[in-house]
Amino acid sequence: MKSSPKAFLSLIALAALAGLGLLSAQAPFDTEAPKSTARRLAEKDWWPTKTDTARKDYAGTEACAKCHRQKVLEQQTTPMAHAASRAAETELLRSNPRLSHEESPFQTVIQQDRKGSTYVVARGGEAMSGQLLWSMGQGSMGQTFMLESGGTLFESQMSYYTAIGALDLTPGHTPAGPKELQHAFGDPQSPEIAQRCFGCHTTASSVKRQFDPAHATPGITCEGCHGPGATHVKAMQEDPADQTKTTILDPGSFSPVKLVDYCGACHRAPLDVVSARDRVPIDVRFQPYRLSKSRCWSQPDPRISCIACHNPHLPLERDSASYDSKCLACHSSNAAGHSQISTASQLNPDRSASRTQKACPVASSRCVSCHMPQYKVAQLHGSFTDHDIRIVRPADPYPL
Repeated sequence: MKSSPKAFLSLIALAALAGLGLLSAQAPFDTEAPKSTARRLAEKDWWPTKTDTARKDYAGTEACAKCHRQKVLEQQTTPMAHAASRAAETELLRSNPRLSHEESPFQTVIQQDRKGSTYVVARGGEAMSGQLLWSMGQGSMGQTFMLESGGTLFESQMSYYTAIGALDLTPGHTPAGPKELQHAFGDPQSPEIAQRCFGCHTTASSVKRQFDPAHATPGITCEGCHGPGATHVKAMQEDPADQTKTTILDPGSFSPVKLVDYCGACHRAPLDVVSARDRVPIDVRFQPYRLSKSRCWSQPDPRISCIACHNPHLPLERDSASYDSKCLACHSSNAAGHSQISTASQLNPDRSASRTQKACPVASSRCVSCHMPQYKVAQLHGSFTDHDIRIVRPADPYPL
């Protein structure tokens, strides 16, 4: 088909604008809308906390290490890998044979005995006790306990907080009234609630839709994120040279919206927080939700996602300066910035982009200290980095 002279001139103009960097040649990267975790779990593909796979579908970390030894060794040093531990293997309980908390009229005591660790709540001459089964959390901020009493699983009313070196109210719990002994003990867990909790702290705690914590693997292992790997291991054993038969999920290949929802299965996807109305002030700890509020999230760029700044196979980097290269990969005031790519691109080369945004006029280092401030959450005895990336002015209130 012949082009008209007018159309031909328009094409030349568009090409010139693109060459000057005034028009992005990058096509929209993402047409998928965000979804709630419940909707994602209803789909056929693997998703974190999914419960319908069989135990035989899992290969185990040792099988992964045969080909990916370095990644496995690195991943085992991450907080995710230590997101839960059995009570008998919890260092906090080993090093503290007795922990107590008194808040009239209740006294809570965690103590070691010949059976393991016992959790007791007493009021006057009454008491309720249970056996500690699991500790949830790797301990940098604190740990919450899963208890069994009378055949019922409970989440402990009291958690241990590292900053104060003591027990205090568990997040999401309310103080018990003077006559509520069971409330002061903990929150009974239905199988559905327990599955969600263990699904984010352990691997393969539910199989064939049945909750089976006794056979769970503590922490999030390779298969917690990449999905059950038995099929993949078998395919590689049969023909290790054929890399087209990977048969394993690579979340790094996801679009940003899908990837943020993926991480959000445990760290709270945007629609999960909105639908639950589980907001102030604790929503600062729901990083995927907060990231989705960022201005740069609303201006699509394939470099903006959780793995743009965090490598899930490595421990969390806590030095604010270490993130400068990630920020400057998108925000650069010089030509060299156009050749920089973020961690997301290193993990997934197809995700590179050349477009840059305006640089910060105030500073070129420790970007996150200003644009991602930390907020203290009193009831959690700790601070969280707000992932709503934005310009923050003095005395600005916490943005909802």
